[in-house]
Amino acid sequence: MVKFDNLPAKDGLVALDSYLMSASYVDGAEPTKEDIAVAKQIPEASIEEYENIARWFKHILSFSAEERSRFPGDDAPAAAAKEEGGDDEFDADDLFGDDDDEDEEAYKLQQARAEAALKAKEERDAAKAASGKKKEEPKSQIIFDIKPWDDETNLDEMEKSVREIDIDGATWGAAKKVAIGYGIQKIQIICTILDNKVPSTEIIEERIVELEDYVQSVDVAAFNKL
Repeated sequence: MVKFDNLPAKDGLVALDSYLMSASYVDGAEPTKEDIAVAKQIPEASIEEYENIARWFKHILSFSAEERSRFPGDDAPAAAAKEEGGDDEFDADDLFGDDDDEDEEAYKLQQARAEAALKAKEERDAAKAASGKKKEEPKSQIIFDIKPWDDETNLDEMEKSVREIDIDGATWGAAKKVAIGYGIQKIQIICTILDNKVPSTEIIEERIVELEDYVQSVDVAAFNKL
């Protein structure tokens, strides 16, 4: 059986958390009184800090006092460790008390306190994960209608010239040719912009109109925030 004699020291907690990564219980495939003895040595802050310890601790606490009394093994309760400066109201011995202390309300209180500690850890983990994510910049998608001078305008060259327009924060997307009558086609092209870098569509429209060898006019066919 693996011994965890240096609890609640940090190296002991790290060793226990690592062990519980691949084990359900401290000794074997079923809960024993050794689980209770070890659990009594876990400070409240460590329940929240170590993921595998938290999972195991909550599971052991889910058994009633009567069920825990029937766990195999010797009764050898260890003194509950209190973290320096920790919450004086938290005592693992209270959570794993004897049958004399058990009644329905006390058991509900035990469950609530453990679940509150674990919920606090989950909320901190979620907040930490959220703060680590890069904030996505606001974007918009524009569809431009670009009309040529006549049916002799080379639309492929016109599209190529439009795509060569380089504006910081603007990215060209898919394009297609759309018939507008009398054998003339226009180009519809998508442009995705970063709102903080391209505050107005006019910046892009002005650059497109400068392609005067190809472009007669340009209009915004659609504008959507992403």
